[in-house]
Amino acid sequence: MNGNRLSNDRLIREGGVELSRIAVVGELLIDLISTNTVKDLGEATSFRRFFAGSPGNLASNLNDLGIESILLSRVGNDPFGRAYLEHLRLKGIDTSFVQQDQEAHTSVVFVSKSQSSPQFSAFRGADCLLEEPYDIDSFMKDTDFIHFTAWPLSCERSREVCCKLVDYALRTGVRISFDPNYRQILWTHNQDGSEFIKGFLENVFLVKPSEDDANEIFGPGKPLDYIRKFHESGAKNVILTLGQKGSMISDGNRVVTLPSCARRVVDTTGAGDAFWSGVLFGLLGGKNIFESAVYGNYCAGFRIEHEGKEVILPSIDALKAIFEAGDNL
Repeated sequence: MNGNRLSNDRLIREGGVELSRIAVVGELLIDLISTNTVKDLGEATSFRRFFAGSPGNLASNLNDLGIESILLSRVGNDPFGRAYLEHLRLKGIDTSFVQQDQEAHTSVVFVSKSQSSPQFSAFRGADCLLEEPYDIDSFMKDTDFIHFTAWPLSCERSREVCCKLVDYALRTGVRISFDPNYRQILWTHNQDGSEFIKGFLENVFLVKPSEDDANEIFGPGKPLDYIRKFHESGAKNVILTLGQKGSMISDGNRVVTLPSCARRVVDTTGAGDAFWSGVLFGLLGGKNIFESAVYGNYCAGFRIEHEGKEVILPSIDALKAIFEAGDNL
């Protein structure tokens, strides 16, 4: 257990019940983000290095909120991979199930700094070669959620690992959350990844697609149509994010629209991962999906208002005070 966990009073929810940890499965990447805001990635002339990949971002954000996570991922045994592992360890994040590949390089992604949807170009390596955890019982111990991204589903070897973990979660009552950050260009051997994604949704407790994700998976449509299709595919709860227009939350019985609480847009990179951290914090604390989405909105709003990848999230109580205080910046 993380040594910082017991001393952090944000780990205790109302009623004094300790929050469970979250298992996070997926890619650890090196992001090279353009130093200037550009409309097209090809216009960028200089970049800054950041430790990235949605699972790494999520684990870091959860750590900021006082939630313990454990990562299953794979990096290269190279300077980038070793630096990433050290970065996570210094944050107190459990890396005991992060594998190091002796041949493949740590995956690298070039990203445009953007005020809308960032563009990216990926050079994949070790993340596609994920292996099963050496002790699945230890990996899943004390977890209430296991969280997947679509990246490991796009390669055959890592996809098989994810399917086995889903089976384990279903047998043991662990809830499944899924970030369907689907891009067909990532799928190997010209496979139609959208069909696999639809099948993967069958046992998902919560899916949080962006409107772009939904379009990639289901084709052109309206937000309510997308929400209906995610439910029809099996997802119990759906949060559809709509950029500056906010998000729509559905539990299958009702749909609630939640405006973005961001008072200015500085940098949208990582906003989706920040949203996830707030939602999972709420769900672990016994909140329903609508209440939890408000927490996610706070986290995303704070992230959008600040520049750079290394933004530290305040506590949920502090975020609530910030955004309920009005428009003072």
